[in-house]
Amino acid sequence: MLKKLLKSINTFFSTKGDISKIENYLSKSSNLYDLELKIRELDQAGKYYKFYQ
Repeated sequence: MLKKLLKSINTFFSTKGDISKIENYLSKSSNLYDLELKIRELDQAGKYYKFYQ
């Protein structure tokens, strides 16, 4: 039970997976305008800001 709790805490605070998902999402941009729109969407959702302050 303790192992499961520690694993869930580690997953909660782990940001590597989230960063790679964001980078993968941004890498699919077709041009600079599309990239800027995706960054703006992530920033407004509060997902981009916490990793790239």
